[in-house]
Amino acid sequence: MAKGRRKRSVSGSRQNTRGLQSRHGPGKEAQAVTYEKCREVNPEFWEELGGLDPGEVAGRTGALFRNGRYYLPFLDRELVIDPKVRLIQVNRAPGTDPGFRACLTALLYLLRLDINALGPPTSPLELDGGATFFRGHHGLPHVPLEERFGQDAAGLAAAGERLRGEKRAAGDAAVALRVFPGLTVEVIIWQSDEEFPAQVSFTVPAHLDRFWHLDAVWGLLNLAVQEILQAGSSD
Repeated sequence: MAKGRRKRSVSGSRQNTRGLQSRHGPGKEAQAVTYEKCREVNPEFWEELGGLDPGEVAGRTGALFRNGRYYLPFLDRELVIDPKVRLIQVNRAPGTDPGFRACLTALLYLLRLDINALGPPTSPLELDGGATFFRGHHGLPHVPLEERFGQDAAGLAAAGERLRGEKRAAGDAAVALRVFPGLTVEVIIWQSDEEFPAQVSFTVPAHLDRFWHLDAVWGLLNLAVQEILQAGSSD
């Protein structure tokens, strides 16, 4: 039996998924999860990025700017972001589309975050409004990982390491994924046993909600889960 098993908070109710009701409610970030390609990201984000001072963007994020492009470490890869032509590619893999989630999250990172103002790891449910927001349609995306790694915690850790994640001492296995510089998602798993089903928990940096709407945090978690599942598909 795994020790130190946590219980998930299930307080709160489902929020509307449309509009820009509040700082913590859904915003332009809440684009349909059926989108798959970079080109489907809202063009308003590109317009906003094009109007920013690249030095200011680089100063508050972990991106480098040279020759008109941002170079942004992304897990085990590097993204090349060209605001002029509105294109995001994987460095040394021209023509590779990183996918909708990665592109949207990368743009929101450049547009909104100041990584120096982020805090220590905390549950997404502890973010302001998180216990209410992360319900129903916006529930935390733990189920796919529980189904895939519920009896293979070591497999989750191995998948995380393929993404250059760091092992952490929590649960039956845990890994910290540096999605972008200064923006780390921790994934903790407790394997199923004769008494309990498998359980996955997440952490994100405290104060992330000061910069992003909560649906952007939800998108970040879904991106991390997507990458882990892909990295673990060869096991």
